[in-house]
Amino acid sequence: MASDIELLDCPLCDFAVLPADEYALQLHFEQEHTEDSPFVIKDDPDRPSSFASSSNCKHAQDTTSSDDDEKTVACPEPDCGELILLGDLNDHLDLHAAESLSFDETARKYRSHHSSSNMQKSAATRHSHKRSTKFASSDYRHDTESLDDSKSSISNGKLKKRHRRERRGTDSSEKSTLARSILTFNPFKSDNPVKPPKKSARLGKSELGPYAWEEHMPNWLHSQLEAGPKITVVNRIGRDGRLIKQEQVQNETPGILPILAQLSALDRTVKEAYYCHPSTLHIGKTPKEGSFCGYRNIQMLISYIQGAKAQGHEEFSGRMPGILTIQDLIEKAWDRGINHVGRVQTGGIRDTRKYIGTPEAQALFLHTEIDCAVEMFSDQDTSHGKVQAHDLLLLAVERYFAQAAVSDGSSVHKTLLPPIYLQRPGHSITVVGFERRSDSYCNLVVLDPVYSTSPAMHKLIGRKNIRSARPEVMHAYRRGPSHLRKFAAFEILMLTATPPLFPAWDV
Repeated sequence: MASDIELLDCPLCDFAVLPADEYALQLHFEQEHTEDSPFVIKDDPDRPSSFASSSNCKHAQDTTSSDDDEKTVACPEPDCGELILLGDLNDHLDLHAAESLSFDETARKYRSHHSSSNMQKSAATRHSHKRSTKFASSDYRHDTESLDDSKSSISNGKLKKRHRRERRGTDSSEKSTLARSILTFNPFKSDNPVKPPKKSARLGKSELGPYAWEEHMPNWLHSQLEAGPKITVVNRIGRDGRLIKQEQVQNETPGILPILAQLSALDRTVKEAYYCHPSTLHIGKTPKEGSFCGYRNIQMLISYIQGAKAQGHEEFSGRMPGILTIQDLIEKAWDRGINHVGRVQTGGIRDTRKYIGTPEAQALFLHTEIDCAVEMFSDQDTSHGKVQAHDLLLLAVERYFAQAAVSDGSSVHKTLLPPIYLQRPGHSITVVGFERRSDSYCNLVVLDPVYSTSPAMHKLIGRKNIRSARPEVMHAYRRGPSHLRKFAAFEILMLTATPPLFPAWDV
């Protein structure tokens, strides 16, 4: 019986966990009882103390329980600044490890390199990074554990139930769910009106992040965002042999989609794949900026609009609008009554680090008269059993891309569709493709703003005749069932205007 289970107790307080959650106890000890722990959020020690006072928060108004804080942990990587759900920490550190992957490294060298560097990290970090070595050799390649533990599968456009085996951490009651749902907003008249928001009052840390009550971000961060990413000019040799001056933006990587499409085609475990318009850029964070993932994903959708000259491109002429400009656009959308409940819930976002999500992304695109649609997926109990949110998500994404696929005899379908904004609990990413590995295993192919482009990918960009699969490179861009099943709900935002027809993939 449950009452007979012996709990693991913290030696310094009343905190206790089940034996299977020993890692959570280690993190608790690091956060609560260890000086200079890398898992405790602190002001940047490299910044003058005067900056700290500029980001005063109304802590007295914060009614978030301590339970919410114990579910998250600060990333120990020095330039990250992200606050991570405990269940995501291993995956998060794995992907940080992938950022440093060199093109010339073999899987063996890669494992050796990270194994030795892990010796210098904290015990919790070492535990997480050990897992990062597995992908160099397998990279989810028909990951047997994922296939066996899958709650359901998607095949031929239908959900197909499989043999179920309970897996620790995937029970619905333990899954993370969305803090704010787009379906509670009603920004325009509809034949199917939705209910008003359940939470129309001011929200706190659990929905808006650690700076939920912030009035102004630190001066140094405002200045960094106002200045924008660094831009350098490099010399390249063109196809005709002439010298070309080319701009490189610090946090933008063009040309990734054609490489991902080639790598999918070379991977013999990929039965079929789809990709969005190749003009989509990978846009990441700048050093120490923290969690602005919602804004960075909006920028990635705008990069498609700019590059494809899609609907609304006149609104975004010139350089990519920065985070402060996007905040202004969202506030203007609220002024017009578009998803204006967001202002009540957030208290306003201008010049702050409050988290934004699908409601704000939708507000921005509707304000700029760019057609978009949203859809939500959540775990459901049906007469035939439980249907999980990630199964519904994978089915919808495959259906989205398949609508524009042209059969040319290739297993990789290169479409001209926009990328998809995907919100999952605690984070958002941009979906740029879909891979079917087998009848029962699929991947989303994503661009994640938290992680920078690896040297290995930079080395491949621009090549049109890649000859060997690089699963260790693809790992950073794949999100499969083993990752997605941890979440009980997802939201997607899709740009719905007719895409341009010029042959962008041939350019």
